[in-house]
Amino acid sequence: MPSDEATAGAVIVGAGLAARWVILTLRAEGYEGPITVIGDEAHPPYDRPPLSKAVLKKQAELAQLTLLSPAQLDQHRVDWRGGEAVVAIDRERRQVRTSAGGLIDYRWLFLACGGRARGLPGVAAHPRIVTLRSLEDALHLRAHLDAARRVIVIGGGWIGLEVAATARQAGCDVVVLEAAARACVRTVPEAISTWLEGLHAEHGTRLRLGARVESVAADDSAVAVTLADGEVVSGDVLVLGIGMVANDDLARAAGLACDNGVLVDASGRTDDPAVFAVGDVANAIQADGQRRRIESWENAQRMGAAAARAALDKAWEPSSEGPPWFWSDQYEDNLQLLGTPEPGQTLVERTVAAKRQRIFYFCDGDRVRAVAAVNGGREIKVARKWIIQDRYPALDRLADTSVDANKLPVQPRTGEQ
Repeated sequence: MPSDEATAGAVIVGAGLAARWVILTLRAEGYEGPITVIGDEAHPPYDRPPLSKAVLKKQAELAQLTLLSPAQLDQHRVDWRGGEAVVAIDRERRQVRTSAGGLIDYRWLFLACGGRARGLPGVAAHPRIVTLRSLEDALHLRAHLDAARRVIVIGGGWIGLEVAATARQAGCDVVVLEAAARACVRTVPEAISTWLEGLHAEHGTRLRLGARVESVAADDSAVAVTLADGEVVSGDVLVLGIGMVANDDLARAAGLACDNGVLVDASGRTDDPAVFAVGDVANAIQADGQRRRIESWENAQRMGAAAARAALDKAWEPSSEGPPWFWSDQYEDNLQLLGTPEPGQTLVERTVAAKRQRIFYFCDGDRVRAVAAVNGGREIKVARKWIIQDRYPALDRLADTSVDANKLPVQPRTGEQ
């Protein structure tokens, strides 16, 4: 137990969206005790999705990203420790040790420490080689884009493609080098990869699939990437967008179960009843019973709120919110993904060319299991309702664009009246 039970409260490690929702939910549910937030960046909690888009385009600064201003932190009676890191957890004493040398007691510990950009083996740090995880990263890359004409992106996943789109809109010549056979291969089925590849080709971005990097060299004037086939790709700046590594080192050192993130249940509980993990760092049991670590805005929000309720012994049913949801803005198009498409599912496509809209429904039998929507946010909301209620329209009607999706009659499940 904590050395001082009277003053021990909620301690949150990390200062992103998940942390914000732990704070707001604890207070909304009536918790009046101490809340301490420890963030290794000096900035108050801020939103990260705009980093690859609005920040790079100079359409947003820190004030527009801030999730909880200093005044709001005071309003919620939060002890904010910016520019400080937790270096150790003592689970027996229920204390954390900070980089400033302090010890902080906790009643509950929430690990909301996110992740770090994955590096490329053998590639040394250099100002012309950048990653994108923090505001400082985005500002550094933005300064490069002001002067760069040639941008190389290694990685054809979400961050890589979003940065490529932003750089192309800034007038840069952009080449994306992806080792896999298709874009976003880890997260979307082939139909979505094909659409993404076509989108970037349409805007003049060169997407090189099956491109394996042999070496990278950089100097004061340029960066060069040598591929396995001997080709050399040169540019003014190189962006590494090859994924994220969960910041679970602190949890591992404390003896918590980890495997590609901190292992937790649907509400963020670890194998220690006083410790929770939320957001990008959490490898959680999802509503479908499968364990996944989900890197998305909505997941951070959902898990932060769920863990706060779990700490207060408040009931919460994950399936009531539907499957996970993700979005990406590239060029002038918006792609949203609801649920997790799986191999073997039936694909039904609904296209409205006049709206530049394509909806992909992934179905098992007569159930819609996942949806990918290009410029179709309304259809995503409708499909979420279908999935939560477990009531669906006839699949042969999904492709009928003469009827709005929200007006399609749903069928009762087998055994229903």
